[in-house]
Amino acid sequence: MQVVMELPPAGTTRRQSCCARLYSIDDHPSPHVHVKLRDGRDCTVDLDDLSIKGRVAEREIREALIWIEANKDFLFDEWRRNNP
Repeated sequence: MQVVMELPPAGTTRRQSCCARLYSIDDHPSPHVHVKLRDGRDCTVDLDDLSIKGRVAEREIREALIWIEANKDFLFDEWRRNNP
């Protein structure tokens, strides 16, 4: 498994309450982004409908959802490129 991209980029000051990651892995389910909160909890966000899977409330990852929505086309392109 390989991290393809991360928001905010690794090594930057993280003021955000969470980070979003896109992975490259064989036999991965439908296009989604992993979101991890600072307290260690995590979830996935489906790129098709932004549905959240995991024990995280939408309000807790609002920043990530806004970024994912704004960058949906880019994320889909990266998903297809890294998960053929």
